[in-house]
Amino acid sequence: MIRFFKKEFITGIMFLLTFLAFDAWSGDVDDELITAADKGNFSLVNNILENQKIDPKELNTAFLAAVNKGNSAIVERFLQAGADVNLRVYDGLSPLMRASRDGRDQVVEILLRAGADVNAVSEEDGTALMLAAEKDRKKVITLLLDAQADVNAKRADGMTALMLAAQEGHQQTIQILVNAKAEVDYQLENGATALMLAVQHGNLRVVYSLIAANANLNLKAGNGMTALMLASRYQHREITELLKKAGAR
Repeated sequence: MIRFFKKEFITGIMFLLTFLAFDAWSGDVDDELITAADKGNFSLVNNILENQKIDPKELNTAFLAAVNKGNSAIVERFLQAGADVNLRVYDGLSPLMRASRDGRDQVVEILLRAGADVNAVSEEDGTALMLAAEKDRKKVITLLLDAQADVNAKRADGMTALMLAAQEGHQQTIQILVNAKAEVDYQLENGATALMLAVQHGNLRVVYSLIAANANLNLKAGNGMTALMLASRYQHREITELLKKAGAR
């Protein structure tokens, strides 16, 4: 519970900093459009865009507010007005990354149609697909894969979408990624695999799915540990039995 509130607090602070970062570009930006976008007032947004000359910085700030709120109609209207579909601010996340992370599938569709870079990379968070996989956004994942997202792209720390889903225990997302030809036996620098991450975190159903996807059960991490050894160390009895039945040593 403490972790949850801490994460929500940090998310709020980061969103505030996003606005401050934009505001630093122009000290006299009128916030009427931003407020309208944040509150989902399409009529007011449309009226302002049609009758006022909007500074590009204000336009993009309001656009980002609409993306974060998941208001697809307002997002589309801002794009029609010239908002930057591949906008980046201090945290390195593009609008597509934000919408994918938050499961805003309609916004994701609109951004992709407008030319959003599906394989854009944030150094810490990776790609839109990775963000969606980590949060189990199944519909978004399908949209991104249909738009040619790289299923085997790697984050700065080496993690892939499959590994993030395995670590978090998202079985259906695992199946979607495997069907899209995700590298099941890819190993991090320390030798860890998606299967090892699933085992370590006690994600039985994910382990089952990876076995069904023909994951190599006997690969070794840099320290010599196998998936079966990890299951034993963390006392995951059901996973241990499942691995043994599947031929793990």
